[in-house]
Amino acid sequence: MLVGVGALLAAAGCGGSDSSGTPNVRPPGGLAPFTTPADEEEQASSQPLEPVLTTAPPSLGATALPTPATQAPPPAPGNLAPCKTAGLNIRVIRQLGTSKNAPGVGLIALRNTGTKTCGLSGWPSVGLTKAGTLLGVPATNVNKPRKPVGMALQPQRTAFAGLQWRGCPPTATGCRSGDGFRVGAPGSGTAPAELSGFSTVERNGFPVSSILVGSLQPTTTDIINW
Repeated sequence: MLVGVGALLAAAGCGGSDSSGTPNVRPPGGLAPFTTPADEEEQASSQPLEPVLTTAPPSLGATALPTPATQAPPPAPGNLAPCKTAGLNIRVIRQLGTSKNAPGVGLIALRNTGTKTCGLSGWPSVGLTKAGTLLGVPATNVNKPRKPVGMALQPQRTAFAGLQWRGCPPTATGCRSGDGFRVGAPGSGTAPAELSGFSTVERNGFPVSSILVGSLQPTTTDIINW
C-alpha cells in the first residue's frame, strides 16, 4: 500500500482545503457544502498540513493505458469567470510506486489564492520540464477517476487531479529526462508547479515517455486510484 510522501489525500470539499492547506473531509459527488469556521478550527488541530493518501496508486504495466477523454467538459456553475493560472497556487505531490515498473504517480492540487470565486472544469494543462524548459512529451487527458465536474472554486479552496507519467529507458526514442512540471488551469497558461515528496534523484531528472492527466475534482476521493 502506498503512502504519499508529504502525506496526501484526505477527501476534501469543493475547495478541498482551507487556508492552512488542511483538507476538509467530504463525501464524493457534486459540490459538497463547506465547513463552518468552527468546524475547520476543530479539524485543524488533528489533521496534517497536506492531504493523506487513503487509496493506493496503481501498479499498472507499461501497456495498460486508460482511454483518452474526447468529450468537452461541463460548464462551471453560474456565470463565474474561469479560474486563471496566475490566481492559483499549484503543487504536484509525489506518490511512491508499488513496483519498479509502476508509472510515476502524483496529485495535482490547485488552490484559489484570489479573493473571488472562479469557475473550474475539465483537465489541468500539464507539461514536463527540464530546468524550466518544456520538453516534447505527449500529455493525454483521461476520465479518471471519473468524468470532470463543473466547480465553483472559492478563495483558499483547492481542486484536485491525478497525474501519471510513464518511465522509459533513457536512450529510447521519445524518452525525455525531466525535473519538474508546468501546470495550468484549463484554458489558461501554465506555471512551474511546486514539487512535494520528490526525491533528490528525481529533482535532478527522471525519464518520461508520456503523461496521463486525470480530471479535476472537488474532492480527493479515488483521485489517483486508476
